[in-house]
Amino acid sequence: MGDKSPIFQEFKEHSISEFFRKNRHMLGYSGKLRSMTTIIHELVTNALDACEEAEILPDIKVEIKKLGTDHYRVAVEDNGPGIPPEFVPKVFGKMLAGSKMHRFVQSRGQQGIGAAGVLLFAQITTGKPLKITTSTGDGKIHVMEVKMSIEKNEGDILSHEVKKGHWRGTRVEGEFKEVTYNRREQGPYEYLRRISLSTPHARITLVDPEETVVFERTVDKIPARPEEIKPHPYGLTPDELLYISRKTNAKKISNMLVKELSRVTPQRVKELEDYILRDKILERYRGSALWDLIVKCYLNVDIKKYLKKFSQYLDKKEIEEVKEIIKALPESLSQLKLYYLKYLIMEYLINKLSEEKLKEIKRHFKKKPENFIDFAERNYLSASTMEELKKKLREITKKPKEFVDALKDRGMLSEKELEELRREIKKLLDKSPKEMGWEDAELIVRALQDMEFMAPSSTGLRPIGAENIEKSLKMILKPQFVKAITRRPKTYKGGIPFAVEVGLAYGGGAGRESDGTRKMEIMRFANHVPLLFDASGCGITNAVKSINWRRYGLKNEEDVPLTVFVNLISTHIPYTSAGKQAIACSPEENEEIYNEIRQSLMLCARELEKYLSKIRREREEEKKRKYILKYATIFAEGLANITNRPKEEIEKKIIELLS
Repeated sequence: MGDKSPIFQEFKEHSISEFFRKNRHMLGYSGKLRSMTTIIHELVTNALDACEEAEILPDIKVEIKKLGTDHYRVAVEDNGPGIPPEFVPKVFGKMLAGSKMHRFVQSRGQQGIGAAGVLLFAQITTGKPLKITTSTGDGKIHVMEVKMSIEKNEGDILSHEVKKGHWRGTRVEGEFKEVTYNRREQGPYEYLRRISLSTPHARITLVDPEETVVFERTVDKIPARPEEIKPHPYGLTPDELLYISRKTNAKKISNMLVKELSRVTPQRVKELEDYILRDKILERYRGSALWDLIVKCYLNVDIKKYLKKFSQYLDKKEIEEVKEIIKALPESLSQLKLYYLKYLIMEYLINKLSEEKLKEIKRHFKKKPENFIDFAERNYLSASTMEELKKKLREITKKPKEFVDALKDRGMLSEKELEELRREIKKLLDKSPKEMGWEDAELIVRALQDMEFMAPSSTGLRPIGAENIEKSLKMILKPQFVKAITRRPKTYKGGIPFAVEVGLAYGGGAGRESDGTRKMEIMRFANHVPLLFDASGCGITNAVKSINWRRYGLKNEEDVPLTVFVNLISTHIPYTSAGKQAIACSPEENEEIYNEIRQSLMLCARELEKYLSKIRREREEEKKRKYILKYATIFAEGLANITNRPKEEIEKKIIELLS
């Protein structure tokens, strides 16, 4: 073949540590203040996770000491379970190693990068190791200095001293350059203030160059420890199912589904066979002259009637696109549901709005479904109305038995054909998971997602709790109004469970101060961890800003004393990058999370609207009362002349009546 190309003479493999050494901004180490906040974030979240997993009320101490220009010593100490000495070089010296990423359980850390990233940053800015002091409470205190071998992605122990003593916990200490400290909104002080709000059972002490601040715990009970859970059928993808099939030790696909997925039982597998049967019949008839009749038996709704009914509002291109989607059923069912939701909303608005108003918004009816739904939610639909309309989506198709019976009644499906298809499906589910192909996975996933399953178990999630959020907001912000809710768990892609917690605080110290006024403040959290950076690129920010706050009594949504608290909890948070400061969700990406945040906010906003309406009514009544009191003397004088009673007595009665 001749000599190798010069290009491939330079071909080399690189370790993950080498990659992050050259791309440290991806871990959040970009800018002096952000780098300092990232160091505190990584060490404090690890400490909190360790304490909570051991069911210990966290007592965290953070020390920041200035050594020179942009040169600081940082130490974070906890009262957790400690780290066995043999694991110290792996925890702090090896990227992508840890106890969290491979487990389906909620935790603040995920990738096994954080602690190692702190060591890497110390090493590349000062050349110095991290000093780790740790004990599991066995009477031995281990003091170790650890450096990272970047080429090998491994931790090296430079020194290891063992002392005797009765103490349990971990202290991480290191020197860092190219960092700075101040009390600005994106600094460590604000980070710790917010994490104390989202972790009300923790006591956090900050010793900084200015003073010592203690964020006391407001709750004395640690939340129940989350349990490891299995992926949920909703949100499962073919790729995820194939990944599971490679890891399982189940002998049959049917057994694998029961063993590896939540909410799936042997009885549900029997039901799954019926759903697969329905889809296989559809595939058999697709493209035939009988297709329209098959679709009529398959769907509970006549989508073409909607197209005809709304033809004056819809684009011709959309009508053709929907017809093509119908031809591609059942693979295109999720797309059809989106259009069906659009038409349900259109029907609702046409029945509700006046002719004049419909003319104003008519142009919006031609938008893509996701854009139109977003427009309608912002301006016309309450959270409860939207939920009612979405419920109808689960009824878009007939149950398998109804579908099969309809075909048999029309003589389109014989018992022999039915038996043949059932044997084929049985053969598929009896196959070894290792033999599963992409088409098999697609077929199973599509059928699972059309079935009715209970919501994911909440045992793998650890919410803060609406009551605790309200308690924290009241203590820290002292608002006039506060409302918080914790929603039931749902799933997004890969069957990953998540839940949303939101809170609104209005008045008092709520909102952020700017030029002597208070403006809307968005507090973003992921698994209780504050997100201080990359706000503009975060799905939480975009979801908050997508709400039409004027509908809820806020005349100017920016210049209001309002704090919006949003905490996304999940066994796997979809961050936009390894820096873990923004959530990847939008109407097009992880839309389940985006929509759930919006729905939650709208439910809280309705309570705020009631409060503001009450305040406005009270102000108007007070204004009227003052107005009448202003003229009470004149009014009393007139009545005294008419009734021949003392003016003072009448005036006193009027004041008593209005008080």
